Formats: sequence, C-alpha cells, structure tokens
Amino acid sequence: MKKMKVGSYVGLGFLGIILLVGLICAGSIVETVEKGTYQVKQAAISGEMSAKMTPGLWWQNFGDIDVWPKAETYFFTHDNDTKGDVDEDTSIEVRFNDGSMCKISGTLRIVMPTTESEAIKLTSEQGHKTYADVQEKLIKPTLRNVLRSTANLMSARESYSEKRLDFITWSRDQISNGVYKTKEEVKEVEDLVTGEKTWKKVKVIREHEGVPLYEDNPMRNTGIVLANFEIKSFVYEKKVQAQISKQQEARMAVETAKAKAEEAKQDELKAVAEGKKNVAIAKYEKEQEKIKAVVDAQKAKEVEELNAARDKNVAVIAGQQRKEVAALDRDAAKLKKEELILLGEGESERKRLVLAADGALEQKLKAVVQMNQDAMIALAKRPVPQNYFAGGGTNGSTGASGYDEEMVRVLKLMNMQLVKGLNLDMTVKGQQ
Repeated sequence: MKKMKVGSYVGLGFLGIILLVGLICAGSIVETVEKGTYQVKQAAISGEMSAKMTPGLWWQNFGDIDVWPKAETYFFTHDNDTKGDVDEDTSIEVRFNDGSMCKISGTLRIVMPTTESEAIKLTSEQGHKTYADVQEKLIKPTLRNVLRSTANLMSARESYSEKRLDFITWSRDQISNGVYKTKEEVKEVEDLVTGEKTWKKVKVIREHEGVPLYEDNPMRNTGIVLANFEIKSFVYEKKVQAQISKQQEARMAVETAKAKAEEAKQDELKAVAEGKKNVAIAKYEKEQEKIKAVVDAQKAKEVEELNAARDKNVAVIAGQQRKEVAALDRDAAKLKKEELILLGEGESERKRLVLAADGALEQKLKAVVQMNQDAMIALAKRPVPQNYFAGGGTNGSTGASGYDEEMVRVLKLMNMQLVKGLNLDMTVKGQQ
C-alpha cells in the first residue's frame, strides 16, 4: 500500500515537471502576429530566415522572433505637441546659403515592407535588426540630408517668404527620389544680419532637359516607402528672426509705398478712364438721340407713306367696288327691264286671251254697273218740287210720278244705248 502511494507521488511529480517545462517553453513553440505588425523569424538550429506578414498564429519552434510595425509616424519636432511624439527636441538643424541657422520640425509617415522577401532582406542583407535601428540609421540620416540639401539652395529670408513652398516641394521630392545633384554658381547674396550684398558661390540644382538629377536613393530596394511629409515650423535664430522681421517690415513698407503709388496711378487712370467713359457716354447718348430722331422721322415718313398707300388702296378698292356695284346695278336693271317686259307681254297676252274668251264681259258689266250707279246717284240728287198737284201728268198719273217715270225711261234708253255701244251680249250662253 505504501509502495503504491510512493509510486503515485512520483508519477504526479513527473507530470508536474512536464507541465512546467511545457509552460516555460510554450512561448517558444508558437507565436501570434498581431494586427498592424509583421514578424521576422530566424530558425533556432539552421538559422533560416522567414517572415509572417498577416495576423494569426505560426510556429516559432524556438526560433528568434523580431516584431516590426507595418507603418509608423516619424516625428522630428522640438516639442511633444502631437500624440505619439517624444518629450524632447528632435527637430533637424539646417544652414541656409547665407550662413543662417534654423531648426525645422515636422512629421513623416514610414511604410514598412509589405512582402516576405523585402522584410527578410531588410534584416538579413541590410543589417537592420529592429525598427528603432531603421529609424536611427536609415530614416533620420536620409531626412537630415534632404532638409540640409534643400536649405543650401536658398537663403533664410527666401525660405521665410518667396521660396517657402519651394522648400517643402523640393524636400518632398528628394525624400521620394533621392538628394539632388547640385552645382555651384556665383550669385549676388544679401547678408541677412548686416544687410550687405556680396558675390558668392551658391548651390543650384543640376538638371537634364528640365528634369532634376538625383543622387542614389537610400530607400531603394528596402521596401520602405516615405509618405505624408509635413513641415510644421521653421525656428530661426533670434537675431536671424529679428532681421527677417525687420526686412519684412521694410519690404512691406516698400510694397505699401509701391501699392499706394500704384493705387494713385490707378486712381489717375481710373479718373481718366471715368472721364473718357463719361464723354463716351454723353457722345453715345447724343448719337442715340440722333439715331432716335432719324429713326422717328423715318418711321413717321414710312407711316405717312403707308397711310397714303392705304388711302390710295382704299380709294381704288372703293372705286372698284362702286364700279362693280354700278355694273351689278346695270345688270340688275337690265334683268328688271327684261322681267317687266316679260311681265307686260304676259299680262297683255293674258288680257287678250281673256277678252277673246268672254268678250270683255267683266269690263262691260262693270261699265254698266258704274253707269247705273252714277245715274242713281244723280237721280237721288235731283231737285224735287216743293209743291205739286195731282192730275197734272200724262197717262192719268200725278205730276211727280210722271216726272219719275220720265227719268226711268231716260235711264233705260241710256242703258240700251250703252249696251249697244259696248256690243254687250247679255244672254247666258249656256241657257240658249
């Protein structure tokens, strides 16, 4: 029983030792690549180099691992006003071609190799063991050479004013392609402190067909890309800054005087131009009035001519209309005449036919009726004696009635005479 317990304790102890060794060696067996980084490994026995560029687990197998960032911002500043900056002056001091000193601050983005072969080459062939080593031995010297080369192409005052943009542009170009090749030329240079102008040799960019020539680029074949170059500030020496400010004030005064002189000249030109403008406007207005008068007269003339032509046309049209109306009237009269003639001839023929048919009986009867009517009217109007005596007449009649009978006989005789004169046949044809 005791032997079993001792054996159990030994087994547990051995298992514990194995677990302890496993825990101690676990960090050398596998490794995790975190996001934003890549790892370069040197094998434990063979020394073979390999790299893992993507996040995740991979076998370390007791090899030597170096962790590299995929991209970092490099600060060269005189303060720590930016997140990630260090609390020390890392600005780069340069000297301009007039001897003035200046400290330049800024930032630069460093993009590390993106392929396994470039990552291995950076460490195995070029000898950069860590990222800090790359910053100190590759990035900083390259940036310092670029800024100093650019500063040597201009004076401090030029970097402060008219060539400030050139400084930034030339520096960015050299960071990407290498430092410019330069040559010396003799130019007149103004000393920034004393203000004296002297002739001296200065550096200028060598070009071929308008394209700058470059020295060898230290970044070539490293897989490293420098981007987002930015200059934050130029910190000049106090005496240089004071002289620059003084010169700027003087230049501003000169520029102000020139501007005022130019303004006065412009005002004079403006006044002259304004006078010419007013004269031109007045002349133009008069010309407009003249043109308007001519146009109005021409318009009135044209209106008058149009009215005369219209009146003439109206008269011609009215005359033509009257002529046409007269022709129509003549035609109508002619037609009326022909109508009346035809009507007369028709009426005459009708009357002839009527007379031939009844012997003008109707007219004859009307004549007889009218004659008797006139006789009766005359008889009614005859004078009657106021006193008459009976027995005074013939055939045994009274005197008055005898008078009437005499009148009746006269009328009968007259009717007979009229009928005879009219050749009137009083017989009814149908009763014969």
